[in-house]
Formats: sequence, C-alpha cells, structure tokens
Amino acid sequence: MNARERARLAAEQAAARKRDRRILIMVIAAFVVIVVAGGIAFQAWRTSRAPSSVSSVSASASPVTVTNGRPIPLGSAEAPVTITLYEDFHCPHCAEFEEKFGPTITAAQDQGKAAVELYPMSFIDAGSAAAANAMACAAEAGFGQAYYLGLFANPTLQWNDRQLVALASQVSGGGPSDSFRTCVTSRAHADWVASINSVAEANHVDQTPSMFFNSRPMDLATLTPQALQSVIDKAATP
Repeated sequence: MNARERARLAAEQAAARKRDRRILIMVIAAFVVIVVAGGIAFQAWRTSRAPSSVSSVSASASPVTVTNGRPIPLGSAEAPVTITLYEDFHCPHCAEFEEKFGPTITAAQDQGKAAVELYPMSFIDAGSAAAANAMACAAEAGFGQAYYLGLFANPTLQWNDRQLVALASQVSGGGPSDSFRTCVTSRAHADWVASINSVAEANHVDQTPSMFFNSRPMDLATLTPQALQSVIDKAATP
C-alpha cells in the first residue's frame, strides 16, 4: 500500500469515527430528552392525580391530642401489645412494609390485641412533611386510623394540600371540615412534625421503617407476617 492509499484509508477511518460520534451524541441526546420528559410527566401525574379509593377501615379511632415529641396513638389504649412505628409517608420501603405487615397489625388493633404508636418522620421531601402534618390533623379530627391507611394506599402521590384534603373526603365519612382544611393548609402541626424527627434522632432511629414491639426493636429483614402474628398472640395471651 503506497502513501496515497494509506492517507485515503486514514481519512475514511477518521470520517467514520466522526460519523459514529455524531450518531452516539444524537442517541444520548434523544435518551436524555425521553428521560426528562418522562420525569416531568411523572411529577405532573403525582401532583395532579387525586388519591385512589381505599378499602373500608374497621379499626376504630377517636380524636386525639397532638403533643410535641409524642407519637400519634392508633388503637385501644387498653391493648396489651404496643407496636411503635417510625415511618415516612414518602418512603418506598415503608409502603412495602405496610403492604406486607399492615393487615396483620390492623387486625390486631381491631381485636384489641395491639395499639400503634406512630412517629411519622419527614426527611425525604416536602411531601413527607405535608403528609405528616395532615396525619396529625386527621388524628386530631378523629379519623387518624383511616387516614393513615389511606396515605400508604397512595405511595406515589406528591401529597400537596389538594390531595391531602381530598383523601380526607374519602376516609372521613363525609367532606372534610373547615378546621381540617385550615389545619392542613396552614401547617398547624409543623412544630410537632419537627419534634418527631428530633425524637427519632434522640432514640437513634436512622431509617424507616423501624418497628418496636413493646419497646423491643424488631428485625424487619427476617420478620414475616406469620411470625409477627405469633408474637402478638403470645404477648396478648393472659
């Protein structure tokens, strides 16, 4: 191969590499556009969609007093078992926990075997804090149990004020009161929300979900619904 042919071949190879780089850049750009557009669409869906309907709730609830640094009690105060939960309403693992263990815990509440101490943490995003505040508003209004289940039944929502008020319409047995709306939109329990995060830190709780059974930490990596049912039944037996 003479010098002229080598030069021609080198030029062709350089042109091919340049063409491949252009194609690669175009493919990457198109992929980025698709990802960004999908993210925008998903965020818009999270923000605009109303909460899905939730199953009927049989666990009883009554109005509670919301006190800084104290959990929201759900279930009978006379129950022999206390299940303490640290959860974030925007935590995907918490939604998975509720799907897996929620029916067992709710059934134990219905049977008077267990009560829940709920610490709604809010470290993921603004929706976490808004949902935690609304949870306190619902507990104060007397439908905390149903609202709690409704929040976790819709784990992908943004939880803006409109969605939080709409959820109350579904679970409270009627339209939300003006006081509930004001409680949600004014962030009436913002100090309480902050205090819950502080309590979690003081108690060395650094992940959600975290669960304690009569003050004893539970290993959620190995726990099964059947095992939880067994320890509840055992602890609740006189």
